[in-house]
Amino acid sequence: MAADILNQLAEAVVDGDDDLAEELAHKSLADGVDPYDAIVNGLARGMAIVSDQYEKGEAFVPNLLLASGAMYAGMDILTPYMKAAESGMQAVGVIGTIEGDVHDIGKNLVKTMLSAGGFKMIDLGADVPIEKFIETAKENKADLISMSALMTTTMTNMEKVIEILQEEGIRDSMVVMIGGAPVSEEYAAGIGADSTHPDAMHASAWASEAVKELDPKDARWSEVKVNLGKIKYREILAKKVVSEKVDVGLETANKIKEEFESIGVKSKEEMTHIDRTVSAMSDKKVDRLPVYPLACGVLRKFAGVNYRDYATKAEPFTQSAFLGCKYLDLDMFVGLADLSATSADFGCKIKYPEDDTPSSEGHIKDYEKIEVPELKKGTRGYELVMASKMAKEKLNKELNTPFVGFHEGPLLTLTQLMGADRILMDMKTQPDVVLEAVQKCTDYICQLSELFFSEGACDALCIDNLWSNNVIMSEQDYWKFDGKFVFDQHIPIFKQYNQPYVVHNCADAVHFDTQIRKFGTSLYSYAYYEKSREKGSKNYADLIPKYGDICCMMGEVNPVEFMDGSAAGVQKVKDDTRNLLQNVMPVLKENGYQSKYILSTGCEIPPGGPLSTVQAMVNTVKELGPELQKNIMG
Repeated sequence: MAADILNQLAEAVVDGDDDLAEELAHKSLADGVDPYDAIVNGLARGMAIVSDQYEKGEAFVPNLLLASGAMYAGMDILTPYMKAAESGMQAVGVIGTIEGDVHDIGKNLVKTMLSAGGFKMIDLGADVPIEKFIETAKENKADLISMSALMTTTMTNMEKVIEILQEEGIRDSMVVMIGGAPVSEEYAAGIGADSTHPDAMHASAWASEAVKELDPKDARWSEVKVNLGKIKYREILAKKVVSEKVDVGLETANKIKEEFESIGVKSKEEMTHIDRTVSAMSDKKVDRLPVYPLACGVLRKFAGVNYRDYATKAEPFTQSAFLGCKYLDLDMFVGLADLSATSADFGCKIKYPEDDTPSSEGHIKDYEKIEVPELKKGTRGYELVMASKMAKEKLNKELNTPFVGFHEGPLLTLTQLMGADRILMDMKTQPDVVLEAVQKCTDYICQLSELFFSEGACDALCIDNLWSNNVIMSEQDYWKFDGKFVFDQHIPIFKQYNQPYVVHNCADAVHFDTQIRKFGTSLYSYAYYEKSREKGSKNYADLIPKYGDICCMMGEVNPVEFMDGSAAGVQKVKDDTRNLLQNVMPVLKENGYQSKYILSTGCEIPPGGPLSTVQAMVNTVKELGPELQKNIMG
């Protein structure tokens, strides 16, 4: 009898049926099944089955989210009845997405796997203030802190959490795990985290073993141990405090400006920035390949403005773009102000910090409240277009530099508005409701793009179509809930105005066939994550042969590297840029192309970093590019 109930509990989780999971949890209690056994060998086993299907590509993120909902529904009923000895054995984990970042799918999956593995997880949600991690860990004498970030612009906040743990002497009281697509093992080690992993299963397995190596909780959290911890990390923190007193962005901006004013552009080039970029996209002869690290908000340091003004005011935005392109001699500028512009106009409350990236403070709860906004003066969309127009005119006229406008696509707008995990689950449970909401977002997105074009506010327009990812959803689901809307309604506007369709996607395993081949994309800005190569992350050697006939690729240097302004950090950027340049050109030639690639970063460079690394990438291409172009392309 007990075995039957355990099997049924597992099946309820696999099916994502929370009502049945609750019913079976009550039945197991009534039939005298041990609650711990029901959780471990029933609910958690079902979660393990779905996770295995996910690993094999037989299930996707919505399946995992639905399964986790069923698992938690059953656990909520069973946990209060667990024996004290069993519940006391649980390791305590604190988990959340770091401040400034509202992406929580990965975080939710890690939480689910850790819960299934026996952890008592305290979920702080997304956009979690730095201090909240510390407070919660202390209140609960945590064994683990797990932090995630998808946006490169928010990653640095994870280091701040670890610094406060060190400062308060409790860093060694727990293990610290970080994650997210842009997080590498090198980055984790560099900020003092214990580990990072490519997926939820590996993260859970590592954490389960890591907490077993910790000293007993009373010893770890004792006053003596805490005081020793403060002494241990005092010297490390002292060095960091000294360095943090210096605004590295402003310091490096001033240094670059001084050098420019005394020397000017080091060498006169054959082509203008506009001609070079347009020629590369058309695979025409160039003097060298174009280069543009995705340096958007970080360029505000040249204008001496904070991020809030850069993101919300036309003049600071324009000055940041203009001075950045002038002093760094960039081949283009992408007008990424913030990733909340479209969702803000739908009524999502946005937080605009003084000097950090804007983010959502809360989501719309009811689909019924979603109404297509009127695009008019005072809306975020309208102001973005007007700021872009001002910047475009100045860059074109004074620097011959192209300006690429930027805004979010339909499904990304909806997930920013209502939360990604909710939308992904609702795709399975109430697809018609989600489709209706995507249609409303599409209606607005189309208006916004048309305003960009009718106002002449950009030389090209880049759309962030994030959710095309073969781990998050199948290609069929992506097409149904985003791709078809883009293809049928959005792309025709680009054709009407004779504009190239440009996509940015920093996901790690993209449905490239849909977003490039089906869309007819002319320029594709992509990220490459070597750790996810087996799951579908692709680099230039994969993409140029397959899509070079219709699309110019743009990527893929790791943007996190640009945070290290030391001599070694600058050299690393130079080396990676040189290697990419030297390797991509033979691939172009082998496939019959001469210029169809733009050297860039896989995602936006964090806005709190130095500008010396940005300069290093640009100068490396300028120094090596012309000679390589002649030697390889002739």
